[in-house]
Amino acid sequence: MITIEEKLYNKMPDDIKACFNELPNPSRDEVVGLFPESKSGNGKATTYEKNGGQWGKGKQIRNADFGDSGSASRFFYCAKASKKDRNEGLEGFEEKVTKVTNMYEMERENGTMRELATKQNFHPTVKPTSLMQYLVRLVTPKGGTVLDCFMGSGSTGKACVLEGFDFIGIELDPEYCKIAEARIKYKQP
Repeated sequence: MITIEEKLYNKMPDDIKACFNELPNPSRDEVVGLFPESKSGNGKATTYEKNGGQWGKGKQIRNADFGDSGSASRFFYCAKASKKDRNEGLEGFEEKVTKVTNMYEMERENGTMRELATKQNFHPTVKPTSLMQYLVRLVTPKGGTVLDCFMGSGSTGKACVLEGFDFIGIELDPEYCKIAEARIKYKQP
């Protein structure tokens, strides 16, 4: 959440104040009303300093309670990119063998777990297009241009096409550039 000093806020031109007033605010009644009350688990988080080469054997340095409650609006949640979202526009691209990034991607082969997966979009951190749409709307003025200096597989570019923003993407890896180009073109009218 962005906080700004009242003195500075009052010095801002009205059009800039309006931008700040439109930012999502988890404490606004209209936002809180969209989410149910929720409670996190109970417990303590305890951390110990390292002593004699073993963790947990030294002096306790942190003991924090958790178990707060309130509207779920205090969290921003977005599921990871779906397979469909991740691979849109990549029909005909060769699948590449990648290392598994989580247990759900592990495959069974002849009764044993296999730690390799094949993917058309093999970028390790593909962002959901819906998340990137939200973020570009949040920070880009109407008719604006978004610069993504670390484009990866182009999720921000897809979001910009869908939201009507111009987009400039920079990516070092030529394979990711090809993936990004195909994913962005897929969303262009």
